[in-house]
Amino acid sequence: MEASSVAQALPELYRTVLERVGSLEHTGHRHEAFLIRRAATTAYSKAWDDGAHRRLSVLQLRAERVLGGMDRPRASLAPRLAPRWSRSA
Repeated sequence: MEASSVAQALPELYRTVLERVGSLEHTGHRHEAFLIRRAATTAYSKAWDDGAHRRLSVLQLRAERVLGGMDRPRASLAPRLAPRWSRSA
């Protein structure tokens, strides 16, 4: 894809990914939405080239597959709590 056409296509593709992220959040897949949004923001904020276009396309497809029930959302890992050490005084 030519550089000028990538620059024209990326904003629309990015908005589409963010719309899918909103749908994921609405359906309760907040962790998956967070992961896709973070990756999309990273891709969009770097060089606007074929790689960014490809990455955003993959993210859009990932979101659509989760929404369509073809892929399972990635599990949210609960934060680990630090062990509680008791001191004997």
